[in-house]
Amino acid sequence: MLPQPREIPSFALLDGDGATFTNDGFKGAWSFLYFGYTFCPDVCPTSMIELAKVKQALGQTHPNLVAHYYLVSVDPARDTPERLREYVAYFDPSFRGLTGERDEINKLAGAAAVVYVIPEAAPGQPYLVGHSSTITLIDPGGNVHAIFTSPFVPDRIAADFAKIETHYSARR
Repeated sequence: MLPQPREIPSFALLDGDGATFTNDGFKGAWSFLYFGYTFCPDVCPTSMIELAKVKQALGQTHPNLVAHYYLVSVDPARDTPERLREYVAYFDPSFRGLTGERDEINKLAGAAAVVYVIPEAAPGQPYLVGHSSTITLIDPGGNVHAIFTSPFVPDRIAADFAKIETHYSARR
C-alpha cells in the first residue's frame, strides 16, 4: 500500500471495443490493472490466470465488491483493441483490455511504477517486450492505492485488499 494514493495524470486509451477510456473510467469502483501484452509467451498469461483467481477470491471474501480488471498493453503496435478483447476474455469474460499511443500508456504506467522496454525489431519479426510484473490497485477515487508484486497469491491479495479497503474507507 502506498503511503499516499498517487494521482494518475490525464490519459486517453482505447478499450476492447475501440471506445475512449480515460481517468474517469476508474472512478466509482476498485480497479486491478496488469500491464503486459498478448504476444507474451509466459509471465503475462500466467499473471492473467492469477488475476482471474484474485477476482474469484475477492468474490468469496467481498461478495458485494464492485471491481474491474484490466490488461493494459505495453505493446500497442501489435495489441489492437480487438486482439485485447479476445485475449482477456479467455481469462474472464468481464476483463477489459486497454491500449493506445505509447505516450498515453506511459502516463498510466508511470503512475503505476511500471517499466517496460520494446526492442528494435525488423518489420514482421517477432520480439519480446521486457516489462515489470505487478498488479496495480486503483481506488474508487481514481488514484493508485497499492501495488502487488509477484508472485501473485490470490488469497493473500484478497486479505491485503481487505486491509486496504478498510484503510481507504476510514480516510473517507
